[in-house]
Amino acid sequence: MHWPPICTFKSPKDAGFEPLNPKNIVIFGDSAGGGLSLALGLAIRDAGLPSCAGIIGLSPWVDLTLSTPSLLNNECIDYIEKFAGSITFVESQAYSEYKEKAAVLTAKIKKQNLRPKVWHDSFDRPEEIFQLYAPNEGLAIPYVSPMLVESLCNLPPLLLVAGDDERIRDEIIYFAHRSAEPTKYEGPSYNAGKFEKTPFQTPTNTTLEIYEEMTHVFQIIEHPSTTKSYERIVEFIDRVTNSLNESLPPSSYNYINIKGEFNPLNERHKEVLKWEKIGILPKIN
Repeated sequence: MHWPPICTFKSPKDAGFEPLNPKNIVIFGDSAGGGLSLALGLAIRDAGLPSCAGIIGLSPWVDLTLSTPSLLNNECIDYIEKFAGSITFVESQAYSEYKEKAAVLTAKIKKQNLRPKVWHDSFDRPEEIFQLYAPNEGLAIPYVSPMLVESLCNLPPLLLVAGDDERIRDEIIYFAHRSAEPTKYEGPSYNAGKFEKTPFQTPTNTTLEIYEEMTHVFQIIEHPSTTKSYERIVEFIDRVTNSLNESLPPSSYNYINIKGEFNPLNERHKEVLKWEKIGILPKIN
């Protein structure tokens, strides 16, 4: 499908406003909202709709399988607690009905032959629940955990921001590398080889920024790093909407120290890129 150079979303005749040019829209969210923003970008791409100008994720939650190392790091000082296992619910009629429906859906997903695969045996813990956002059988669905989709290519430009001391730092780092360098980082082992079969092959322009000593969604506090982050957000929006008449720089992975100076990522930031348990729910004893 070919779209004209300027394509608008159609609005009802009685809407009271003119149609919107998607190239003037930047999708923006933080934490779970950041993950939803990226999932929306995937849905727009998959549906063949015209892309927005860009997507910004502040500490975006992109992996509900809790599979990256920083979630279990004892040295993490984030206010988000270390993953300690499943969520406990009091037995009730509603909970019993939920478990019955979840068991039926789990059986269907196990037998499904869709691409990408959205099931791993580590999810098969019917007596345990690990997320309030989704049941176990839905954890690897791409619109639930965008990091696990078979391709993160052909998305609008991305600005992904994380704190160096936040609990979900590693999944944000991995997501950024998968979107910018898709042939090097293919995602979960149970979907190995699926990237080559997707129609989405063009790497996404991705800017990753990790801020020294900052926690999850650190922009909620008054701090020089918050000021720097908002300055960068404004610059990104101006660039992707062509307000500056300047093209975006190539994809980059940046570590911003407490003085606001830009540096390459440290080696410890790259450890997740070698992680072999992406998309596999960890076992907590």
